[in-house]
Amino acid sequence: MGAGLLICLVFLVFFRTIMTNLSLFWYRISTSCLALKTLYFLPQSTVDSFMQSYELFDQEAVTDSVNDERHIQNYYAVINQLCAIGEVEKMYIPPIMDLNCTIFENQILFERKMARDLDLKPNAHVLDVGCGRGRVAHHVSTVTGAKVTGINIDKTQIEIAELHAQRTGYNDRLTFKVANFNNPLPFQNEYFDGLYQIQVFTYAKDREALFKELYRVLQPGAKMSFLDWFVLENYDPSNMRHVDIMNRVKPLIGAVSTISPKEMVDDLEKVGFKVLLSENASINGYQYQLIDRADSFYRLFTSIINCLVCVRITPRHFKTLFDRLTKDGQAFVEGDRLGLFTTSHQIIAQKPLYPSNSAKWVAH
Repeated sequence: MGAGLLICLVFLVFFRTIMTNLSLFWYRISTSCLALKTLYFLPQSTVDSFMQSYELFDQEAVTDSVNDERHIQNYYAVINQLCAIGEVEKMYIPPIMDLNCTIFENQILFERKMARDLDLKPNAHVLDVGCGRGRVAHHVSTVTGAKVTGINIDKTQIEIAELHAQRTGYNDRLTFKVANFNNPLPFQNEYFDGLYQIQVFTYAKDREALFKELYRVLQPGAKMSFLDWFVLENYDPSNMRHVDIMNRVKPLIGAVSTISPKEMVDDLEKVGFKVLLSENASINGYQYQLIDRADSFYRLFTSIINCLVCVRITPRHFKTLFDRLTKDGQAFVEGDRLGLFTTSHQIIAQKPLYPSNSAKWVAH
């Protein structure tokens, strides 16, 4: 891969982790190097499919088109490797739980809060919708003793999640399946004791149909947590600056459907859920400090990558991939500062112990 690339990678990752959490150092090095190796050998056809997948983010919603599903798969097959370099392997910027903590540490703090919110007991069975590389599922199982089943549309991420579970000795507590949550879920009625999702329901084709399925597979009394992408009241669709920021940020974070928290709450209540909480989980209501940290890291890394491309140490498609990854990061910072949108709004909902007559049919 080239000694220069590895030296730069080690320096960047070492600098960001050694002063905050030494135990993360070797994990970060190994996952980053593996991701770089995978990206190094990507065929040009995969790179082209990834770049074409950004057409999806010009849409207002995911449709039944075969192209939409293919775009989602092609996008995540590559973006998960890009995000594995640095602190966003879990592919989300967390709410700010502690301003003195790193992105990864804030993810850990939020996930612990989420587990408490779900009242998970040892050996509870939890569904992770859109589980990515399985790292959140692994952490939830670690801190609660719960068994977690994760589903994801991308086969490559499921394979990575399974390998990590096996290597860490958690393959008896973690199960991963390739599945599309826009289709009927491959589980029996009242199968899970809890459920969570982190920033994936932007890909929902029909929220009411999806929420009926979630209702069906949950035990009565079970809770679920959503942390998602929402538009906020400050956003003015007649303000061209706001529209421009929105249009630049959606491709950056992989967002399609953009709704308000109230719209999601209304949809949940419509199918019978009781909404217990709907609020921004960040201590100050913002994320821009963490967004800016991630953007600064990736812009620096991209600058080094592009230099290595110029001297032919790394392949030309690295420039294509990393330039796309880092495009418009400061628009995300600005939009968050202005309160136009957020990815840190959390909703906690519960399936009632005694479903109302209007909701009983959903679970049968």
